[in-house]
Amino acid sequence: MTQSGLDPQRCGERLLGLARDAEGLTIVSPFITVSGIEPLLAALPSGSSLEVFTRWRPDEVVAGVSDPRVFDLISQRGGTVALHPVVHAKAYIAGPRALVGSANITSNGLGWHRPGAVEILVETTADDPALVSLLAVLQGTSAPATEADRDAVIEAAAMLPTAPVRPPIEATDRTDWLPMYRPPEVLWRVYTGQREESVAEIVRPELAALGVPTGLATEEAFNRYVGAILRQGFTGRIARECSNLTTMKAVQRLVELCGETGRTISDPADAWETLAAWIAHFLPNYQRISGGTRLIG
Repeated sequence: MTQSGLDPQRCGERLLGLARDAEGLTIVSPFITVSGIEPLLAALPSGSSLEVFTRWRPDEVVAGVSDPRVFDLISQRGGTVALHPVVHAKAYIAGPRALVGSANITSNGLGWHRPGAVEILVETTADDPALVSLLAVLQGTSAPATEADRDAVIEAAAMLPTAPVRPPIEATDRTDWLPMYRPPEVLWRVYTGQREESVAEIVRPELAALGVPTGLATEEAFNRYVGAILRQGFTGRIARECSNLTTMKAVQRLVELCGETGRTISDPADAWETLAAWIAHFLPNYQRISGGTRLIG
């Protein structure tokens, strides 16, 4: 027996109760599908603000647990989407109230059309220190999603095997992860076993941090996957904020953004050169001025 309104296979009912009278709603959910979010958007009062933090990993799109097309539904409501490739928290905040737990914004996670997965959403307050800390990290290291990001992830997903196998994402020691190895084209050669072990040992942590799945058959598929991930999180935010600046100003802005997360860079110019090289290589809508480090997007 379950208490009324607390059926663990129908967590969506509790979430609807949070949204119905909300003046604003913040969603943190790694998996969001169109069928999962539609009932929630229907319940949210018109004029309410909507802020969403999620992730769009191409292999998860192939698996059907994540759908970048939710960007269109959220944008039509005047909401925003921010991307972080390793976000795993599930939290829903409206004014002083919040629900946290295990349920994603999917039909199965919320039990919309039938009893779904066994989940939990527990009520807390928006000023809970752990929740405040979570939002601070996401706001500081997530990248605002655009139509170009949506399309890039969908295109990357279309090039994956129907059942890609991704090893567990290696836990990085920072949510503000930045690449360290240059040049970026070496990643594909290491991925396909074409480089010596001394180089592979240095590059493998980069591949692990990106969570690149096994079985990508072509360099184009590999590059599209890596590019889709770089668009998200801290690297995506830096790409947007530092491109189209002079090299000096881009380096200065990189230092400022890292400072906001408590990170100190020993060689900011080198860090910018490395990241700019990765972005220009893996994201086709960015390029570097020949002979320099300025990034144009």
